[in-house]
Amino acid sequence: MAERPINNPGRVLIAGENHILRLQTRPGGPDTALVNHFRLRLSPHGPGHAVFVLADPNAADPRNACYTDNPALADWLLASYLGESPLYQDLKGLGDLPIVTAGGFTYVDELPRRWTETVRAGSVTIRAVWNHLATPFQVERLGQPGEENAMDVFSVLQSATSASLSIGDEQIPGVVFPRQVGDQPITSAFLAFAESWVEVPTG
Repeated sequence: MAERPINNPGRVLIAGENHILRLQTRPGGPDTALVNHFRLRLSPHGPGHAVFVLADPNAADPRNACYTDNPALADWLLASYLGESPLYQDLKGLGDLPIVTAGGFTYVDELPRRWTETVRAGSVTIRAVWNHLATPFQVERLGQPGEENAMDVFSVLQSATSASLSIGDEQIPGVVFPRQVGDQPITSAFLAFAESWVEVPTG
């Protein structure tokens, strides 16, 4: 077996955090809420936040928006990641998604009991909470030869037992549901620290 090289030759696309929260109101039903929260130190468009909040992923809901302090980063993530991902590409909630410039991105670290992300944009406050975090584990997914836009993804995940999303005074309904990463059971709400995407060289 060939020894794996220490250095990855690919171009680093992002490095930072990418926390996910998905809720459902009935088992096996459609997602009733989605948060995809990026806090990046490195990207093709520099550092910044891009927080995709879908209060209804399956409709053009006026509460759906992406909040960011770097609109170029948000546009790039929407076009190259969410828009291309099988998990997101058919969601009506991503159609004509408003990109809202915001300056208030804060978090409260109470690990392993709780992690809270708050976004403030004008009069709107969005709060996502991940509760009772499991032991972190490391994940890597290597891009496959011939795969379109192939990249290696590395991350440290902590899965939440429960989670919640509120927009202003409104609590968005839904609960987390089981998922699987390899042979590791997790839920649909997890924190992804030390996340990096590395472009797989072609040729």
